[in-house]
Amino acid sequence: MILRIVTYNIHGARGIDGKRDYLRIGLFLKHQNIDIALIQEMDTRFQDRDSVTDVEELKTDHFKTFIAAPTMENSLGWYGNAILSRFPIKNHNVIDISAPGREPRNILEVFLDTPKGPLHVVNTHKGLKPSERNQQMKKLNDLLARKSEVPLIVGGDINEWQTYSGALKKLNTALYPIPSGPTFPTRAPFLRLDRMWCRPSNLVQNSEVLKTKESKFFSDHYPLMAEIQIY
Repeated sequence: MILRIVTYNIHGARGIDGKRDYLRIGLFLKHQNIDIALIQEMDTRFQDRDSVTDVEELKTDHFKTFIAAPTMENSLGWYGNAILSRFPIKNHNVIDISAPGREPRNILEVFLDTPKGPLHVVNTHKGLKPSERNQQMKKLNDLLARKSEVPLIVGGDINEWQTYSGALKKLNTALYPIPSGPTFPTRAPFLRLDRMWCRPSNLVQNSEVLKTKESKFFSDHYPLMAEIQIY
């Protein structure tokens, strides 16, 4: 069974054309036949919008399940991470990895019930400051250190462009990095901020940055997609 998974920082659904539009992102994911979407920077905190409508437009009629992991909330809505899935979610866990005085961050962990069995999926968005990011990556490594036979996909906006980063090397040792290319900024991408990993090593069949005429404008990040095969 082949599944298509993306990690996508959607920049609050505000494209580089200035439009804020969840529906066009949802339709893009549907037309790309995405089964699971790891979303960062979902933002529903706007006076002229409704949070429920934003979620439904992102889901379209394609995704059956939506799990939110807010890092900030107010009376209008919330901001943070989310996972969209065409499969039921058996359980989920949100882990706070915020650093004092910095923007709140978290890890969203879910276990999906696919027709071929369980799939472990982890979505995260790391901080901008190196010392902050190192501590957050350590917490991610600690989470993933436990042994399991359940296939695992980890993805997100890691905000790490230094390939020699010690925290990145540790994760690359614990898991199998999925090949990727530059995803940011969409006007002229040169930074590999968005990354994915897997376990076991033969889980991923293909991967690519989804550079299309649509995705160039929908966010300041391109989505990174991986095709995995569950036996």
